[in-house]
Amino acid sequence: MGLAASQARLLTITARKSDCEYKSMAYSHQKIALSRDMNIVSAQYEDALNQTKLVYDFYGTGDTSTQLSYGLLMQPSKLNDYMPSPITDPSGRIVLDAGLAAAAKAAGIPQEGFGTTPSSDIRNKFIQGLIDNGIVTQTIGESIMNVTYNPDAGLGSIDMIDYTTEQVTYDDFVTNYLSTVEFDFSDFLNSFQVENDEETHGTGMKMYIDGKGWYGKPDDLSSVTDVTLEDILNGNVVLAGLDNHQDALGKENNDNGDEQGLGEVIDLVGSSSYWDFLFEAVASFLDPTDEQTQQALEYAKRKTLEMVEYMSDSYADKSYADGGRADTSNSALTNTTGQDDNDWDQTKEFAENKADDYIGYIYQYYKNDDSHASYALNLSNITKAYLTYFAQVMESFDTEYVVNDEKSTSKLIDDNFVFNVVQEVDTSGDSVLIANFYDMLFNQIATKGWVENDKVNDNEYLEEMLQNGGMYISTIADDNYYYMGNYSTNSYIKEITDEEGIAQAEAIYNREKEKITYKENILDMKMKNLDTEISALTTEYDTVKSVISKNIEKTFKRYNA
Repeated sequence: MGLAASQARLLTITARKSDCEYKSMAYSHQKIALSRDMNIVSAQYEDALNQTKLVYDFYGTGDTSTQLSYGLLMQPSKLNDYMPSPITDPSGRIVLDAGLAAAAKAAGIPQEGFGTTPSSDIRNKFIQGLIDNGIVTQTIGESIMNVTYNPDAGLGSIDMIDYTTEQVTYDDFVTNYLSTVEFDFSDFLNSFQVENDEETHGTGMKMYIDGKGWYGKPDDLSSVTDVTLEDILNGNVVLAGLDNHQDALGKENNDNGDEQGLGEVIDLVGSSSYWDFLFEAVASFLDPTDEQTQQALEYAKRKTLEMVEYMSDSYADKSYADGGRADTSNSALTNTTGQDDNDWDQTKEFAENKADDYIGYIYQYYKNDDSHASYALNLSNITKAYLTYFAQVMESFDTEYVVNDEKSTSKLIDDNFVFNVVQEVDTSGDSVLIANFYDMLFNQIATKGWVENDKVNDNEYLEEMLQNGGMYISTIADDNYYYMGNYSTNSYIKEITDEEGIAQAEAIYNREKEKITYKENILDMKMKNLDTEISALTTEYDTVKSVISKNIEKTFKRYNA
């Protein structure tokens, strides 16, 4: 081989050897990378061996097949006994998915909440938002709105409301509802009436019902055992009392020797069971959860009792005081034009002619005989005044209704006013349970605020957020209020070893390990081939280099002679 050819061959060998050494180094780096990958896969597998998952076991049977999900906590079902367990963020706001958030927006609930429960109108807008966003069907949504909103649900109460309200006019309310409640006036009248004899001359009280006449012991009282509120409101029912010569209830005379019978009778009229009967009967038809209704009932009760009770203070201790006359300054009418003599006929005539014109007691005494006095009270006017006071509050006193002493200057309740009357709803299905669920959820959203998160329906995301403290669960306590806490505080949620997850992780580990091992084996084979080739190239390199050295040596010897 010539010198030039040898040198060319040496350069080729050198280049090839360098290329092989570079590839060997690259394969070595790839093996290092595969080792890192294997370390990562091994670490992931080791972590998976401690893997847990959250399951929902409402019935406490130990079932681990039901993975915890947003729907299980935030949608009504038998699995949660129709009791929501709202997901919250760390600040306590309710976490809503896109559909629930759209319903909250439709109801106008600000993200910071109202801080209190709003009106039933806002609740119904929320339910309509659920319908519009496909969370509940039209039928279910309407059945929820047919159940009266419970502003206390989840806020101290878990009682389910199983009724709705319907608007009815005053006339319909009286005719269709108050006509069903009756009061027995027989015992009432018997407790006041004293036999008419020479000493008492009929001292006591009687009752007048328009179209039926007068009743009172010893008259037949069978016609006053079933007087309805409709009879009273649509008729002309009057109570009339007569004090004649002695105390109607057998009380002793006062220190001045004056009789006190009339004052005692009026005192007992004011404390009669009829008033409680009236208040309870009307309230029984109205919504017990509506705050304004309850305020109106309380106000009407107080104003009515003021009219029928105030006279007791004037009479019980001060009868015939101040010149021998009873204090009648608070009565609707004080009439001093009576005749010298007085008996039941004159008392009846006085009551029939005057009582209907006034709202409150009317009183008549006689100038020439201090021991004769009559009084009357139109029960129909007083009862209607009670409903008028109720109407005033329900219309926030921005109303034409007014109660004065005189009926002519009063504007009592009429058919322009409507009552929200309680109606029973069908409880055969789950409508009441579902309504209670959404009332509880709505109350939490309205009082605590809300935040939208589209990812919460991803079970793995939800689980991760609950486990790392990014989200919490509100659970109802024994006092029927919701309190935010870790998922472990909810007795229906269990954290268990994720056997399925571990098996999946093991399969992934084995699969990745096989891939890495296969790649390592390929690299090992390639590196072995390169080592063989590098060894051969080294041998050839040394041979060619020796040839070149010998050629150079011969050349120098030839021309050195």
